[in-house]
Parts: sequence; C-alpha cells; structure tokens
Amino acid sequence: MPKIGTWEEKTMGATTTRDIAEFVRATSLSDVPSDVVQYTKLLGLSHVGMNLAGTKMKVGQTIIKYVQSKGGHAEAGVYGAGFRAPVEYATIANANSAHATELEDDSFPETMYSCGHWPAVFALSEKYELSGERLLEALILGYEVAARLGLAFDRGMKKGWASWAALGTIGNAVAAAKLMNLDPEQTTAAISLAVSQAAGLLKQTGSGAHIIEAGFAGRDGVCSAELASLGYVGQPDILEGTHGFGELWADTPTFDLELGDGYRIYHVGIKKYPCCFFKHRNMDGLLELIREHGLRWEDVESVDHGINVTHSQILKYDQPVSAEQARFSLPHATVACFLEGTVFLDSFSDEKAVDPKWQEARSRVTVTVHKDWPKGGVEAFDSPITIKMKNGRVFEKLCHDSPGEPANSRFGSSEVVGKFQKCMDFAGLYSSDEIKEIEGQMLELENVSNLSRLVSVLTFPKRLRA
Repeated sequence: MPKIGTWEEKTMGATTTRDIAEFVRATSLSDVPSDVVQYTKLLGLSHVGMNLAGTKMKVGQTIIKYVQSKGGHAEAGVYGAGFRAPVEYATIANANSAHATELEDDSFPETMYSCGHWPAVFALSEKYELSGERLLEALILGYEVAARLGLAFDRGMKKGWASWAALGTIGNAVAAAKLMNLDPEQTTAAISLAVSQAAGLLKQTGSGAHIIEAGFAGRDGVCSAELASLGYVGQPDILEGTHGFGELWADTPTFDLELGDGYRIYHVGIKKYPCCFFKHRNMDGLLELIREHGLRWEDVESVDHGINVTHSQILKYDQPVSAEQARFSLPHATVACFLEGTVFLDSFSDEKAVDPKWQEARSRVTVTVHKDWPKGGVEAFDSPITIKMKNGRVFEKLCHDSPGEPANSRFGSSEVVGKFQKCMDFAGLYSSDEIKEIEGQMLELENVSNLSRLVSVLTFPKRLRA
C-alpha cells in the first residue's frame, strides 16, 4: 500500500469515503505489482476484441445510432463506428457494445465486470491525450475501489441490486478523477456524485437494460468526476454511516476496504464463451463428455444440470425468445454444445432462440434447483450433469472449475490472443495489419506515450473509411 499523507497513518483499510479518495490520490502504477499490470493488459486486449465484435450486434448498433444522433463535441472515438462523440456518449456506446457480446470478464464473489470500466478510461485518455501508463493506473484503481466495495457490500446483491452497475459507477468516478488529477476533496465529491447515480438491478439480466447498464456506469462515473472538477459537491461521508449508501444499499453502515492488498483486477476471470459465467463450467463439462464418448444429440434422451438458488436467479430462461435471454439459458447452451461443438457469438442469436428445432431440443434439457445447497456463485457448489441416452446409457460429470477463473485455470496470452482474434473475425472490419497493431499496442500499453494512434485505428478502420 502507498504510504503518503494521511494514508500513511492508517493501520487498517479505508473506512470512509475520504479514505478512498486519499488512497486513489496517493497511489500510482509503480505501486502495483508487475504481474497485476501484465494481467490487466491481457484483460484490455480481451475487452477491445469484445467491444469491436459488439458493434456488429443489434443491441450494439442500436446505441451507436442513438449516440450518433446526439452530435456534440468530437472528444472520443466510438470504436468500429467511424465517428467521435462527447466523452460520456462514446463511453456509453463502447461499453454497451462490449457488454452486448456477454463476453465480459468478471471477478467473484464481488460480481464485477471489467467491460464497464475500460470504455470510460479509454474515452477520457483520448480526450486529454494521455499515455497508456496513465490509463492502466486509473483502470486498476477504479476497479479496485468498485470491487472492494462489492466485497464489503455483498448484501446488496442478495437484495437484488446489481453490483457491477451500481458500484461500477463509483469505480468509474474514481478512475476518471485519477485521470483528471483531481485532489482528495474533488475525488470525494466525485464519489459522492456517483453514488447518487449508482443503480442497476439483478432482475434485468437477459434484457437490453442489463447490457446498457455497463454504459450507464461509465457515463455516470465520468459525469461525476467532471462535475467535481467544476466545483460541484455532494455529502463527503456518503458511503458510510446512517443513511449512507452502504446502509441503504447493503445494510452495511460501516466497512473496511483493504485497498491495494492484492489488487482485485488480478482476480478477474477471462470468459471463454459469450454467455453468463455461471454456465461455463457446465459447458466445458458437456463438451468433454461429448468428445470423450462421441455423443450425438440425436441419441440423447435428456440432459439435467444441478444448480443452487443463486444460479437459478440468473440462469432463468428455459425457453429463451431472444439472443439476450439465450445467454442466460442453460438449456440453450447445452443444445449449442451438442449441435455446434464450437460455441461462440453465432451460437446465441434471435434466430436460434425462436427456431423450432432449437426449441424442441431445449425441451429435453432440465435444470434442477437444489434449494438446500449453499447460496453463492461457482465457489459455493459443484454442478452435476447427467446425460441419459436413448439406449439406456448414462453419462455423469461433476463440474467444479470454470475455464479462465484465476484461482483454477487462469488464461494466459495465447488464450486471450485467440479470443481477441475470434472477436476480430466476427467484427470483420479490420485488416490483418490493423489487428496486429491493435494487439501489439494493447500488450505493451504501459509503453504507449500517447493513445491517439491506437484509438484512431480502433475508431476508423480502413474498411469503414473505404
């Protein structure tokens, strides 16, 4: 932890809004372990790929059109769209496009996603012509604050709030304040203003509202910091105490955030499949059984997944009617594993959601909710799969690890570069030279002195200009 100013006197973590602001002001990228920085760059490459892939999806294009219709100062690029927009609008478009793929990378148990954090720091860094080092510094600190609040305010998720959206807004305000060199008083004000905009509901999963919450979190965080820079203020103790955000949102009026004690960005899992992370280990388990035993869907009588109550609140669509719902449907993912083998963005579409063939296939998949199992994410229980064949044979597997989870199977550069390439192929906008340039700069981001060239390539691909 940094030892500067009043922060030096702290023997424990941050316990007030002001403490958070002082930590952010006092910390630089040099305080962050090198392995955390290296991993963050991989997350950045993963994010850029999904951002560009999302521009080809309906929900991504909808918000891009919305942003383009607003006009305004050309401050930051809308990636893959060929125009610039005000920072807040560019942020909402890019975050929405990235989240549209449901490839966003998550950390648990705080349940945060990085796709809601990269767009804001990219947009502001472009506006102020900052370096990759400054961008990484702000991104890591903003995510740290949001994730630590997620750990402290875990009751909020249990009440149905969406931590990734609400706390992401606060984290983005922190990151923006860092990029804008705001002092502790201004950073405290930015946090306070962000709290008044912090929202998001767990119930929105499987809808467009769930997707755009990532954009709202980025837009509102940037707005909060910019207002603070102009002298606008809020209550300086907004997170703690009676009627503070912690009490109202999560029944937690006091907290202790161990900021910088093992940065939470290093605990983000990189997604392999474009759907809810809670399904990934089941999908990997299914694909292993299919390959190992040569299973064919036409020979399958039924498939059953065992999950807990927490997962059932997210994976809630037995018969989805849209691509968004399909990404939160275990039956849909199961059928995709059998029918397609290689599961990626094309596996989750509006057409397949309503296709009678897929509907019939999904009817053979059941999800058994075990109400007596411990609540929580993938760390709470192992998920059993049972496949019954028409000839009477039964295949079973107990799924423990999700692919890409840092605690079990952290992805390295080869897996992330592969994911990035698949996303770029799906986007279909960039030449091989442009793809290599984007990849190279993202993997050496701390050495990029000015991000202008990188964001220009991201915003204005040659094929779009032609």
